[in-house]
Amino acid sequence: MKTNLSTTLIFCLILGFSGFAQKASVKIFPEIKKQLIKSIGGNYCNANYTPHAEDAVGNETLREFRPTHVRVALPMRLRNAKFEDYRGDNFTKQPLVTEVLDEMKRMKNEFGVKNFTISVWDVPNEFIADPSKSAQRVIKPEAYDEVIQMLTDFFLKAKNEYGVEVDQFSFNESDGGYQIIFSPEATIAFIKKAGQKFEETGLKTKFLWADTAQTKGTIEFATQIMADPSIWKYLGPLCFHSWWSENIPDNEFERIAGFGKAWNKEVWCSELGFDAMSWKVKDMNKTWDYGLRFAKIAYRMMKYAEVEVSLYWTWQNNYEIMSADLQNKYPSYYVTRHQVDFLNTGTQIVHSISSDPEILAISGIRPDGSKVLQLINMKKEPVKVELSGFNSQQIDLTSTTETNNWESLKGIAKTKNGKTEFQLKAQSVNTLVYN
Repeated sequence: MKTNLSTTLIFCLILGFSGFAQKASVKIFPEIKKQLIKSIGGNYCNANYTPHAEDAVGNETLREFRPTHVRVALPMRLRNAKFEDYRGDNFTKQPLVTEVLDEMKRMKNEFGVKNFTISVWDVPNEFIADPSKSAQRVIKPEAYDEVIQMLTDFFLKAKNEYGVEVDQFSFNESDGGYQIIFSPEATIAFIKKAGQKFEETGLKTKFLWADTAQTKGTIEFATQIMADPSIWKYLGPLCFHSWWSENIPDNEFERIAGFGKAWNKEVWCSELGFDAMSWKVKDMNKTWDYGLRFAKIAYRMMKYAEVEVSLYWTWQNNYEIMSADLQNKYPSYYVTRHQVDFLNTGTQIVHSISSDPEILAISGIRPDGSKVLQLINMKKEPVKVELSGFNSQQIDLTSTTETNNWESLKGIAKTKNGKTEFQLKAQSVNTLVYN
């Protein structure tokens, strides 16, 4: 039997390479500082979708996560109520509005919330140019004063009677118009009126700058808003939502980071999520795939957009991370804990690079001086990783996989000359703490 020489060589090469496990490297550069994390918080927007402001899931996330920053929905178009019955002074007396105020007070006093963003999704038909529309709803310019007065009444009541100051305000995703829509020109006109009113009444409330529906288009919308310098003093952090962003390149997020720095503004993601339509797929939020994809978008926000505040969508029973009865916690809950427990307030993010695009790495130095490295393995097989840049005689690991939600191991490794090796499980979220 004759054997072709080239075939034999190829066969030998295949056998040779199959014997080597895949290896990647991650290098950390502690001297290159990125953003300082202010808060990993959540959205508490129940009042926009249900007859009540609080629920059991929200109570549990407040208790467990203790967020310093939250975003709360203010319902201005009340369900099953005639506008004439809650117009003017009656607005802040409505039961659901009172519930929102009570919940904000409780958040501050019982759970230590320090920063409140209020967002409005919709307003009464009486203020809308074409009330037959359910989306792309334009507020009539002649109605601005009354809308602003309703907001001012609520903010003042929160401050004077409930001891809670509203730090930021926005109309939700007003660039996209999924309910209310504002052109950049209308945004300027509204902010000019409202900002002056807030200032005159002693409110410190600023507008989220943009609060756009998705990453792409944020810079363009924000740039047009800045066309009028007279409103600059009324603007807070540069803000966007991360929907529809899974497939865009990393440099789109980097553009936002650079834009924020150019204007000396913090960058916030006020709705952190990856699929705004996932509610249409039954139980999608309960799956491992959902949790892993959520981990990736959270990583990209922190790594490339350099967000200082991330507000997860949501920490109530809406895109929920646990069952309504609190008995079952989903993979996205454990992914969230990797962020809340290890990369939260006061963590100084530092530069890191990975040799493999499917090994996602982000690193930081925490307020207590301990160092943290988060590694997400998107591959379907284990990967050995060489780590360098941090020194420690004790490295602790917390890992989340499809088969083990939360595995914590103490002292799994130590560095030698600033290096160590570690094997990542397939499709896993891992946090290493260098003590």
